[in-house]
Amino acid sequence: MNATIPVILLALAAFLAAILSLAASKSLNSRIMGVCAVIAIGVGTLSYGYGYSLDNGSIHGAGFSISVVLKTLLSVCRMFGGVNDFAAVRETPLFAGEAMVSLFWAAHFMAFYLTASAAIAVLGKRMMKYLRTLLLRRGALCLVYDATPDSIRLAGQRRKGGSMALICERSDETVSVLADELGAVEFQGGRNLCADEKFLKTLGVHDGRALDVYCVGDDAEGNLRYAEALLDALQARSVSPEATSLFLLGISEERAARLQALEGRYGYGTLFACDRYALIARLIVEKRPPWGFLRCDENARALNDLRVFVVGFGRMGQATLRQLLINGQMEGSAFHAEVFDRRMSDLQGAFEACYPALMAGYDIVLHAADADSGLFYERLAANTPDMIVLCAGSRKQNAELADTLRRLYRSRADQPCVVQCATDAALIDDVEYRLENVDVRGMDRAAMILNHVYCGGPSAEADWKNCDSFNRASCRASADFMPAFLHAAGVTREEVLAGHWPPNAARLENLSRTEHLRWCAFHLAMGYLPMSEAEYRQRCDGYRRGEVRRIGKNADGMTHACLIPWEALDGLSRRENEVTGGSVDYKAMDTDNVLAVPDILRQVG
Repeated sequence: MNATIPVILLALAAFLAAILSLAASKSLNSRIMGVCAVIAIGVGTLSYGYGYSLDNGSIHGAGFSISVVLKTLLSVCRMFGGVNDFAAVRETPLFAGEAMVSLFWAAHFMAFYLTASAAIAVLGKRMMKYLRTLLLRRGALCLVYDATPDSIRLAGQRRKGGSMALICERSDETVSVLADELGAVEFQGGRNLCADEKFLKTLGVHDGRALDVYCVGDDAEGNLRYAEALLDALQARSVSPEATSLFLLGISEERAARLQALEGRYGYGTLFACDRYALIARLIVEKRPPWGFLRCDENARALNDLRVFVVGFGRMGQATLRQLLINGQMEGSAFHAEVFDRRMSDLQGAFEACYPALMAGYDIVLHAADADSGLFYERLAANTPDMIVLCAGSRKQNAELADTLRRLYRSRADQPCVVQCATDAALIDDVEYRLENVDVRGMDRAAMILNHVYCGGPSAEADWKNCDSFNRASCRASADFMPAFLHAAGVTREEVLAGHWPPNAARLENLSRTEHLRWCAFHLAMGYLPMSEAEYRQRCDGYRRGEVRRIGKNADGMTHACLIPWEALDGLSRRENEVTGGSVDYKAMDTDNVLAVPDILRQVG
């Protein structure tokens, strides 16, 4: 009786382990199956070949015949049907000990397990889903809404172990295959069935359990609505915000800000929101920064101008132009852009209304012509650009234009960098960078640290959570541009960290001027306007009355007094200090950003 309970418990544990392994990811399950097959066939062949040869001949195994070989093969095959011939080996010397007998039965179990698992895979999909749903209740959970192959891969690159649940509006064979490979579970019904307390209970979502939500499908508004509905369910279930995170694609951070948990407001503990166009544009300037085309002298002053062509002026073309402008600033250089789109008269109005100062502040020429026009090739002949960004609207059109440009420049040394833009990838000089392979959250790491340096709060994460969408964008722009200072100064990251910073006075001034140019370009590209003299005087009067906190910045009206040339900053500083009695130095602010480079690099790691 004492031996009965351990036997029963071990047998039950082995059986449950075998069943649960069927619900594992396809890759893990394949490895388990492979190991079982090798052991079953190897041990079976050894056991039956050994036993039958002794039966057929002497105790030394001298007996051999083709019939013994065939009988061995047949018995090995019968193992996979749950049949054994233990009598053939029971009395042999090799099986006199317990170890070999145990291995014999283990091999038979593995063989039958292989057969049973194949049958379950064909006939028991519902059982497999049930088993995987049980496993979803363990560890961290990754939830993907509007699951498609792209969105699954995007989430799969970022999840840190744990389980994965896929929310599908309809069945999709490709999604099912990916779900099997990842050991994920599909749920159909979208936000109508998969964003309530009952669903969260099914998944085992409770307070303290880590939950990463990915709403990254093609329907941006649907992504937002699901995130909102799920948030209501999480609050009803009293799930702590600190355990949750939301990755929301297609919606601007400004619109999604209300989903961020703050003191006194329930929300997701961590929020990342961005539209695809801005994300692709940011990816382009990270992989092929426009300032990289600028040559600089020993004093960090640019020796050449930057010229870019943009084909297509839809949302992608506009987002890309703005990022190129922000990241194409350098003291001594001028930014030139020519944009081509035959629908320009229908597109430029909204752009000029949203960013009214860009056209006046920079050499940006909009052409109502496409890339097949004579004008496009006339402009190419007149000025070879450093970059040509193709946002024609489809991969096919982009590829055809890129092929034409390759033929045009194949025998020339001044070949431009050609970038092809899609909503899920950027192809830069034939090297593809897909969103699903990009550490999007990692791109914000330097921005978070930069913000933390300014705020000095308890942690970078806490400061970032309390940072509004505009200041987040500002920190991103500043952090993304940081390598440009190293490029202009002619030093490496390692040299900066080794103490070769700050640069000499001449370099430091030109880098500070460059920072001011970048800062101005960012604000103008975000829709800001220079503050008029009349408004500045009104705000000075308002400050004296205690109605205005900051004279030079009107965030509500999107105007700023510092959107002026570098040389005029000292006068602005003096003028403000006369009113406030303070000691503001706007030039020093730009210089401080340059001096902070080593600290940021050191903390980013």
